[in-house]
Amino acid sequence: MNKHLATLALALIVAPSFAQNLPFETEADRKPKTVTGGNVLIRGARILTATRGTIEGGDILVRGGKIAQIGKGLSAPAGYAVVDARGKVVMPGIIDGHSHRASDGTNEGADSITGEVRIGDVLNLGALNVWQALASGHTSAMVLHGSANAVGGQSVVIKYKYKRTPEEAVVKGAPRMIKFALGENVTRKGDSGGSRFPRTRMGVEAVYRRAFTEAKQYMAAWADFESGKSKVRPRRDLRLETLSDILRRKIWVQCHSYRSDEILMMVRLSQEFGFKIGAMQHALESYKIAPELAKAGVGISIFADSWSFKQEGYDSIPWNAWICTKAGVNVSINTDGLAGTTALNIDAAKAMRYGGLTDDQALRMITINPAKELGIDFRTGSIEVGKDADLAIWDGHPLSVYSRCAMTMVEGEVFFERRDAFGVDKSPTKAVLDPIKHVVEAPLPPASKVYAIVNAEIYPVSGPRIPIGTVVLEGGKIRAVGVKVAIPAGAYRIPGKGLKVYPGFIDGFTSMGLAEISPIPVMMDNSELGTNQPDLDALTGLWAESAHYGPARYNGVTNVLTAPRSGTVSGQAAVINTDGYTSEGFGVARKAALIVNYPGSGRQVDFDVCSDEADASLLLGLGGSLGENHVDEDHLTEAQREQYFDLLGGAAFPQAAPKPAEPDSTLSAYFDKAIQYLADRKAKPSTPVDLSLEAMAPYVRGERLVIFAARNAPSIRSVVAFVKKYKLKAAIQGGSEAWKEAKLLSDSKIPVILSPAGKATLGANTTDAAWDPYDTPYANAGILAKAGVKFCFQSGDSSESMNLPVRVGQHVAYGLKPADALRALTLSAAEILGVSDRLGSLQAGKLGNVIVADGDPFELTTSIRYVFIEGKPRPMVSKHTLLRDKYKVR
Repeated sequence: MNKHLATLALALIVAPSFAQNLPFETEADRKPKTVTGGNVLIRGARILTATRGTIEGGDILVRGGKIAQIGKGLSAPAGYAVVDARGKVVMPGIIDGHSHRASDGTNEGADSITGEVRIGDVLNLGALNVWQALASGHTSAMVLHGSANAVGGQSVVIKYKYKRTPEEAVVKGAPRMIKFALGENVTRKGDSGGSRFPRTRMGVEAVYRRAFTEAKQYMAAWADFESGKSKVRPRRDLRLETLSDILRRKIWVQCHSYRSDEILMMVRLSQEFGFKIGAMQHALESYKIAPELAKAGVGISIFADSWSFKQEGYDSIPWNAWICTKAGVNVSINTDGLAGTTALNIDAAKAMRYGGLTDDQALRMITINPAKELGIDFRTGSIEVGKDADLAIWDGHPLSVYSRCAMTMVEGEVFFERRDAFGVDKSPTKAVLDPIKHVVEAPLPPASKVYAIVNAEIYPVSGPRIPIGTVVLEGGKIRAVGVKVAIPAGAYRIPGKGLKVYPGFIDGFTSMGLAEISPIPVMMDNSELGTNQPDLDALTGLWAESAHYGPARYNGVTNVLTAPRSGTVSGQAAVINTDGYTSEGFGVARKAALIVNYPGSGRQVDFDVCSDEADASLLLGLGGSLGENHVDEDHLTEAQREQYFDLLGGAAFPQAAPKPAEPDSTLSAYFDKAIQYLADRKAKPSTPVDLSLEAMAPYVRGERLVIFAARNAPSIRSVVAFVKKYKLKAAIQGGSEAWKEAKLLSDSKIPVILSPAGKATLGANTTDAAWDPYDTPYANAGILAKAGVKFCFQSGDSSESMNLPVRVGQHVAYGLKPADALRALTLSAAEILGVSDRLGSLQAGKLGNVIVADGDPFELTTSIRYVFIEGKPRPMVSKHTLLRDKYKVR
């Protein structure tokens, strides 16, 4: 490349006049300011030991990476760092019993058995996902092989020592581990062209039996040779060596599993062949066989409440941890993590809502319990003298949605220290866990024509809080709200003392009732063929018996937008209740919005600085072109992303100017076609009817909402230009980079249906670009609120709708005001979706969609006591509660 040409082109890319003043995060920002060298005094904290109760205002002295003393009024020896933790909470570092972070490879799936491969050979402690785990309070994890085969590769237990060598990260003294797997991932039923044995669960068991039988013969042959009984030296086989070490109990088995039948099969197999199970991983149906697991001494490492993502996960329930704990099973909760920050602490807190376990019991599920399952409880998992100083410091109770991780130490060294890139820490939030209450499921009130919730604390949302008041429901609607309210004769009175009344929560985007189990095509009715299908009507295909309504309703979600998802113009969505008898009966607003997947709305990586020809060549190698300011992140490998980020070198850099936004030409052509058709029909009624184009009428006229799915900033800018061109009533759906365009959205009065942060599993809360501040997914909502952008929240996934309130609550710790969070879940959602005349606030004349809680509805210590939909109390019954009640008695 001509150097002068490169210099000129690069100068155009980084022209300072185009720079935007947006927060970013470099490697320099990730380097903690506090340096301890493994010697530190943590002073004045509330200490959650996990095994020995809570110490108020305590100190922890760390010497050489080990906890040397725990007490009060301790002194720091000369040269020791001091961390002032007054007003903060210290817990043992979180241990993730199932992770894929720090690994440059996951699956070797060519054979049914690949026990000779080792994750330890592909560890990468410089991966960004390691630092993101530290930012979430995690200190240790088991990094596993994938679940593509019955016997996968050997796994490894590590400390999250970011940027250190694999040798430094691997936990000394931890048992060797190996990944086994059962179920659909192994049988590969979704792969129609596959021919690898096994294809059934019977075949999976046969694989193990055959393998262990062969290993026993291999061990016997070597024993005969070494004893002199045989003169023939056996051929060394690394695969059989691994299987032999499993039988010798030198390697512990960590087994991917979902269904109770296959879990029990593996337990019996371990008893027959004598191998050690560290934990049954995922084990979603373990509650069905809790007594058998307890008797066998086999622990489980589970998701807190993930379900419905495949058939074998359909019977997963959030009471799994409670039932198994009560039976005496060691329970831990994991992430199956890949990337992003993770709210595993909040997943642990769910054990308090679903079953009423104590905060100590919940905390153990992410500390000492996984440490036992990984064989490292002698070193970590609790705050005790002599153990490694693996600690996480929080600005509030870690089981509260309002807390942030402030610092994470591994063996006394600080690997994460919070940096407030968005300036949200200036506004203190409530971060004290409410007292643990027994979870209450109130009996369903008797049938009545009128209900009065009396002497309750009322949150109308449309007006100020009423400390003590009454809500009257009659004829399907709210009849009256206030302090001095006349209660009709014969009304059934619900005592509201100590209770809080809210409008029902609204999930701004799902496919509830249309999509049930995604890998099963016959259970998915949200995706049609064709590019543009605007006349499709979501309410037509609504399944009244979907299992997703009940769990959402149990957590206060009374309404959702259910939408088709395919093509470009997907069809028309409906606002529905989460209870009913017929598809029509569920409906609140048919054809409430047109769904458009805006072309080119995938994530992008902006780049704007290169220092020499080599950097320019790298830019081109990543798929960019000189004079352009971005490459498509979807086309980058993980290694390329890391390589490019390293190019930035930790130096401050300006962000490139946004390119002029232009409406997408293909979508414009379709809208122009619809407008022309409607004009032709008006001028000449005999024009042949096209039902697809006919359906566009209220949308191109600006009468009804058009929802544009768009994540990244360039797409958002293009959507805004498109909306202005056609004068549409519109909203952005997704909007993970909406924070970058907050002013534009505010000035354009275009609202956003946000995906909330607060996930714990898999990709969790991943930033769009590697240099976005780590807490961007959490700060997004607060930035929009401050800019005056109207927004609501979406689960995006019908099974996740039940978690929407608790995920929204976590945004409050990152700049979103509690009142704004509540409004986003209620009135703002109703306004955006065009149903504020019926939903979203407690006002006379609106539908009687009301929830009654015994505390803060965002916190997991709160029970939703009553849910009213169209003025009638609805049973707090779901597929989950039915399974819970069936199996808890075992």
